[in-house]
Amino acid sequence: MYGRISRMEFIPGVFEVLQPSAPKERMTALEKKCAIRMENITKRFGSKVIANKDVNLELYEGEILSLLGENGSGKTTLMNMLSGIYFPDEGQIYVHDKPVTIASPKDAFDLGIGMIHQHFKLVDLFTATENIILGLEGKLDLNNARQKVKDICDKYGFDIDPDMKIYDMSVSQKQTVEIVKVLYRGADILILDEPTAVLTPQETEKLFTVMRNMKKDGKAIIIITHKLHEVLAVSDRVAVLRKGEYIGDTDTATASQQSLTDMMVGRAVSLNIDRPLNENQTERLKVEHLTVKNKEGVKMLDDVTFTAMGGEILGI
Repeated sequence: MYGRISRMEFIPGVFEVLQPSAPKERMTALEKKCAIRMENITKRFGSKVIANKDVNLELYEGEILSLLGENGSGKTTLMNMLSGIYFPDEGQIYVHDKPVTIASPKDAFDLGIGMIHQHFKLVDLFTATENIILGLEGKLDLNNARQKVKDICDKYGFDIDPDMKIYDMSVSQKQTVEIVKVLYRGADILILDEPTAVLTPQETEKLFTVMRNMKKDGKAIIIITHKLHEVLAVSDRVAVLRKGEYIGDTDTATASQQSLTDMMVGRAVSLNIDRPLNENQTERLKVEHLTVKNKEGVKMLDDVTFTAMGGEILGI
């Protein structure tokens, strides 16, 4: 036990509204075995900062769960406790319905839990395979390891050269190495912390395809994000944190950007912005028919044209 477990409490209102049953094509929690259960998890830093307070969270096998919340809501801190980086001050964690103590990342790995952080932990001078097996105990056969890496990539749809050096890789390829690393170690519970923050839309869709393949294989996946359109695109269920506290969860199929925003903020929020007419129509920047290819010859920009006017904010 990590400490006192008190009665589970829910905030009424929004949470109660967002409890409709999911359509048949969406997975429901009742049909799945529980992979992770966190009960009344509390984490303090010093005497005044409470990062998480009495958080209750469940994750099911073969499920993609989005952990949603504003910046500073305690999402990463909560997952750092699940992955063994932080230790809870109160509460209990269950893995496959058994109470466990996770005091280090090694404990988490032994329980089949792997976390892919925003900042990659790779050695630039090593190959993908060398990074993936780095830190494993016992005699290692590089050829066997390379073949196992290829098998994992083929199984889930990763696109990575096991012999490529890290310093030659794109950001998305480095992220792939981090994901394959935890799968190589036998993880069946994966935590991805803001995985799309550094990806292009095309790379994001490739990642989502891989995540769906892992889900089909029975993996339980948590994606930490605050991008609502991505939540709706890839997850089966959404759990919301606000100011370190668990607000509730809802099936993604019945949620909307408006309902999720209301849960995150705690009140009705208008997503419509009053944009006054720009009276200064002076042309400041003009780009016409811009095409860019990367070193592999793949088009990164294809015939892009836009104009930026004075007195306006142009979103790209």
